[in-house]
Amino acid sequence: MAPVSLAANVFRLSLAAMLILLSFSSTSSAQNDVVITVGDTIAFPNTTNTVISVFVDNFPTADTIVGFKLAITLNDPLGLVEFQTDSGVSFDTTYWICNSYDIDSVCIDSINVDSASLSDCFNVDTFEVLIGNFDTVGTLIGGWEFVVAQSQIGDNKHLVLVGLADLAGGGIAKGFAPQQGGLLMRLLVDVLDVSDTIVDRTILIQIEKLFQGNFNLVSSDASWSPWAYETFLDTNGWICTQWVIDTTVDPPDTLGCGNYERTSTPPFDSIEVVLDSTALIDTTRIKLYDGTLIINETSPCGDINNDGGFGNIVDLTYLIDFIFRGGPAPNPLCRADLDCNGTCANILDLTYLIDFIFRGGLPVCIGC
Repeated sequence: MAPVSLAANVFRLSLAAMLILLSFSSTSSAQNDVVITVGDTIAFPNTTNTVISVFVDNFPTADTIVGFKLAITLNDPLGLVEFQTDSGVSFDTTYWICNSYDIDSVCIDSINVDSASLSDCFNVDTFEVLIGNFDTVGTLIGGWEFVVAQSQIGDNKHLVLVGLADLAGGGIAKGFAPQQGGLLMRLLVDVLDVSDTIVDRTILIQIEKLFQGNFNLVSSDASWSPWAYETFLDTNGWICTQWVIDTTVDPPDTLGCGNYERTSTPPFDSIEVVLDSTALIDTTRIKLYDGTLIINETSPCGDINNDGGFGNIVDLTYLIDFIFRGGPAPNPLCRADLDCNGTCANILDLTYLIDFIFRGGLPVCIGC
């Protein structure tokens, strides 16, 4: 008798699975729910603390945002810039519950569970990560209980940003209500030495848009989701690892299969076609816009604190702190050659800046 397969040449579509998928599918709206934009910025060779600003608009359809996950990459094949990072250690705890024990009460089969309260044991893995430097002062997420930027792949051109307004226990921190043009956070970038022969100095700052593991938004509205689900037919192949054979007859008769294993490559003993799905960012409602970082050839004289503005009160305070209080020096120092006399960050430069700000004096120099 020929072998009998478990589901040979059977085409099965699960109506129940289809209904579940449809119930979670996002519906498009006329207006975007959330818009995340990486701001454009200008940087200069051999400088630190260049700011990349990330902005967000969230509309009433998405309600209050209470959590997010966002991956940003510097598309920099020439190695001109890098996120400002420090080395750190990350801890990953997994919880397990035992399904069965042997005669000596040793667990021989267990499954992973989400909750520590359900587990029989746990495991803590440690691994080195790069921790990105960022600033949330005065931003939409200032005061959130958990905000981190890190690269677990050890690449200082790639950071995953994660924020949660409120952690379990303690007080309650709220998210940010619907608004437009709000600043989410500032990332810090260092610019390396750039050869004069490099003509194309534009770095694309990209938001990861393809993988669910590197993007998420959590709203206070539990029914809201940033995801759309794309369904497709998935073919599963199975191969029998244990045939049931009647050896009481001659010749022995194969009655069926006692155990199957899934396999992705032929030969198959049986084939099953089921409806599967994958989650994608719902681009009808979620808009993600990349930014650019342009490296200029010279440092802007007057931008003493390297924040993109020049010749203002903040620069004046920075220069006073450097000259009289031993504060950090302008980087590079020539940013503070405000009177263009070839000497940098001295009393003459300070007087020149005060005259420009408060007395309508001549503008600070425009190049170093």
